This record gives sequence, C-alpha cells and structure tokens, in this order.
Amino acid sequence: MAQENMGDWMEYAREYAKAQREMKIEKWVCITIEYRTKERQRVVLFRYDLPRDIYERRQWVVRWRHARLLCQYPKENVQTYFSYYDRRTGLSMDFGSALSRLSAAKAQITIARRKEQEYLEYQRQNNMFFNEAEDETLAKFRRKLQSKIKKYAELEREVILSVQNVRLQYYLNRF
Repeated sequence: MAQENMGDWMEYAREYAKAQREMKIEKWVCITIEYRTKERQRVVLFRYDLPRDIYERRQWVVRWRHARLLCQYPKENVQTYFSYYDRRTGLSMDFGSALSRLSAAKAQITIARRKEQEYLEYQRQNNMFFNEAEDETLAKFRRKLQSKIKKYAELEREVILSVQNVRLQYYLNRF
C-alpha cells in the first residue's frame, strides 16, 4: 500500500515538473541578509538574485556570508530571507501561490486524462458489456475532470491578471 502511494506521489511530482517546463517557468531566488533597527526599519546588508539551481548547489556561499555579517554586526539580529519567484513573469513561486497552483492543476489534469485512458482500455478489453455512454463511473469521473479543467482556466486567468499587475507596477515604479 505504501509503495502504491509512493508511486502516485512520484507520478504527481514528475507531472508537476513537466507542467512547469511546459509553462516555461524560470525558477529564481532572491536572498536578502538584513536586520531591523529599533525603529523597525530594514537595513539590507547583502542581496543575492540568482537561479534557484545555482543557489541549491552553492548554499554554503549564503551561509558563509550570513556568518560573516553576524560577526560584523554582533549586536544586531541578522536574518536571511528567501523569496522564490519566476523570472519570466515576476510572480512568486511560494507554496500556494497562483503559479504553483496553476502548475499543480495542470499536473492533475494530465494524470486524470491518463487514468481515464487506462480505464477505457481496460474496460474495452475485459468487459464485453461495457458501454461508454452509460458507464456511471466514467460519467462521474468526466464531470470531475471538467470541473478541474474549469478550475485550471480560472487559475490561468488569475495568473494572466497577476502578470499584468506586476508589469504595471514595474512600469509605474520606473517613472
């Protein structure tokens, strides 16, 4: 049973990564090392903005910089903050963000379509009384699939609006 759940999880993870590749998501991370003054103002000591895979290979550089700044400012509470985002759109890639929910919805739809095809093939080969038009299980499954597709379309609109909003804010802040 646990092996089956692991396989389902791995299938979902593969489809999630494939959905992100198809959507051309560029994973980046913005890392700031900072402290707050007694008046609660941010003092940014150092900032990195780099691709996420480079950060994952070179985490020691950020830890080293953090340790060095801790020694430089021993009386301050020096903290490191991470912000994951898509470089192309400027949208956050945090858990529960619009972009990650869109990727997850796309992965779920792909998996559901594959399961539907497997069910149809099995029924056609092993059930000589199978009628695709009258199968209640298939009809229920297709209704759920249609609701997932509708949810995906709504999320897609939400992401498009978010991208437009980010670009508008960028241009307003430039001038």
